[in-house]
Amino acid sequence: MKKILGLLFLSTVLNACYYDKEELLYPNDFGGYSGVVTYANDIKPMLASNCTTSNCHAAGMQSPNLGDYLILKANIAKVENRAIILRNMPAAAPMSNLNINKLKKWIAEGALNN
Repeated sequence: MKKILGLLFLSTVLNACYYDKEELLYPNDFGGYSGVVTYANDIKPMLASNCTTSNCHAAGMQSPNLGDYLILKANIAKVENRAIILRNMPAAAPMSNLNINKLKKWIAEGALNN
């Protein structure tokens, strides 16, 4: 009986300990960034400096041309996963926390073409 209770306790403790990504647990936490985020003033220049000037998402490349708003909007779930959650885009180095928080906020507000 003691072994069963011990195993039950150990199982409960181990199941309670798991690792989650902060971005998935707190999707509306923008790292303290409370400014207004627009596509024209924030997102497009960010993409230009981090994504579309590289050999990855420039016009004519096999990867989607993220400089085009409609293509970006169609791929927003992939962008969110790769740039914000996994942080493996851009390939050279992750974006700054400020840019990641701006991108998170822009997506949470509907990824508008404003």
